[in-house]
Amino acid sequence: MSRLRSLVRASLKANFGLAVLSHRLFKEKKDIWIAAVVVLAGIGLFPTLYGYIRLIKGLYGVLKPLGQEQAILTFSLLAGQFLILLFGLYYVVSAFYFSKDLEMLIPLPLKPVEVMLSKFTVILVNEYVSILVIVAPAFITFGILAESGVSYWTNAILVYAFLPVIPLAIVSLLVVSMMRVVNLTRKKDLLIIVGSLVLIAAALSVQFFINKSPGSEPDPQAMVKFFTSPDSLVRRVGASFPPSIWATKALAGGFSGPGLLNLLVFVGMSVAVFCGLLVVAEKLFYRGLIGIREISGQRKILSTTRMSQMVSSGRRPVRAIFRREWRIMNRTPVFLLNGVLTAILLPVIFIIMAKAGGGDETFVLMRGLSAAKPLYVILAAAAFLIICGCLSGTSSSTFSREGSQFWMSKVIPVTPREQAMAKFLHSYVIALLGIGAGSAALLAVFRLKVSFFLAALVFALTGAVALTAIGMIIDLARPLLKWTNPQKAIKQNLNVLFALFADLGILAIIGFFVNFLAKSGVSASVILFIAFTAVLLLSGFSYLLLLRMVDRRYREIEV
Repeated sequence: MSRLRSLVRASLKANFGLAVLSHRLFKEKKDIWIAAVVVLAGIGLFPTLYGYIRLIKGLYGVLKPLGQEQAILTFSLLAGQFLILLFGLYYVVSAFYFSKDLEMLIPLPLKPVEVMLSKFTVILVNEYVSILVIVAPAFITFGILAESGVSYWTNAILVYAFLPVIPLAIVSLLVVSMMRVVNLTRKKDLLIIVGSLVLIAAALSVQFFINKSPGSEPDPQAMVKFFTSPDSLVRRVGASFPPSIWATKALAGGFSGPGLLNLLVFVGMSVAVFCGLLVVAEKLFYRGLIGIREISGQRKILSTTRMSQMVSSGRRPVRAIFRREWRIMNRTPVFLLNGVLTAILLPVIFIIMAKAGGGDETFVLMRGLSAAKPLYVILAAAAFLIICGCLSGTSSSTFSREGSQFWMSKVIPVTPREQAMAKFLHSYVIALLGIGAGSAALLAVFRLKVSFFLAALVFALTGAVALTAIGMIIDLARPLLKWTNPQKAIKQNLNVLFALFADLGILAIIGFFVNFLAKSGVSASVILFIAFTAVLLLSGFSYLLLLRMVDRRYREIEV
């Protein structure tokens, strides 16, 4: 047990690098600017949290008279667990099979289950942070509004502690089993990507068929019964993932018999699935790991001269660097799954959830909103497209993804400014994929008017320029070039988190400004013109700042 404890402690320290960061901040007096960035990131996150809390309060006010307020907890729990179930796949694949420290851990006298468990613990801690902004505000706001007692808050802590275990253990079981099959074949990179896509498609298909609306006219008596039952909406929402129902009833029930029973079921199932993972890991983990390094071992090592000739022959250097960026992402499964797939996956999830929850009702609601508040519909659609395109972490990990190979970018005969242009173009293309998928989702679910959609699309395309440039600026200021596995370059990169806060903060500030102008009596057309002008100026300023900054930073960055 002490050996496992030491391994977990070392893994957590290596993952977060807090000791190194503390030494550089307080001993060497370096990277002091990080403290300012953290403060600014918190300020940027505040408007988003404020809007989220107001949304929870509004839902509580609507659902409370119907006796369905517990569904708020189910929504947040399901969102957090579904997020882990889908995006946890990237964490598990990278940490279990692409971490560089595995080369040091395997020869040590450690059991496979101990190595796997240390990796699982690191991922679990990261998931606690990932779902914090989704689950914690809902727990706290609901508890305050419902004037809950000690039993609620005690159960809330226990539920949050076990919340990521079931979805993460399920993902780990699937990945360990998949990698055992992949290791028996050639073309491992391709099979890892294909297998991951199959797992995600299977999860989405299950969600669709479980939540699919019956399609017939609702029975009035059934509707009355639905709204008179105190947990009918909880069961309806949580049907796709029953642990969210158990957790909700555990929170709502407190220390009562039903509350403790559901808490026991939730915790017991978490422990059972986790124990199943340990059994499978002992038998299959190392078998799937052996031979995985052959993926990169067959690649030819090029000299600096040969590499420079391949990257640029003096013609079209921007195109050459763009192709290099594209190859770096496509040849690394973790980068491809996190970047390209995330941009497409968010709209797909949106379509499935909207259709499962009743596409016709959503269409009627949007038509009503379009007639009453066209300004808000256009800007909300634009914000949705920007989120689909720009929150994948591609731009804010542009330089970090190169890792220790960044020295190549410093020696190739292409100016830093031209490299920045190509890298920007690559990140913007990924954003366009997300915007395209988001456009399909809007048209399929809401069936927006053509004029509204085109206006939202113009806003999104312009705003994507600003957010892409800002993400690259943040990563260029302090690129994470020393990482033990590809996952850390994106999922455990503080630059991605800072960029996320900055993007959400910018969107929130624009939203508050537009709302202020609307309440002041300014016409919708004038507000749209002002908002578009502001976004256009921000985009131009951000892009020019990136180009001016890159020359200096390329000289300063040490590899």
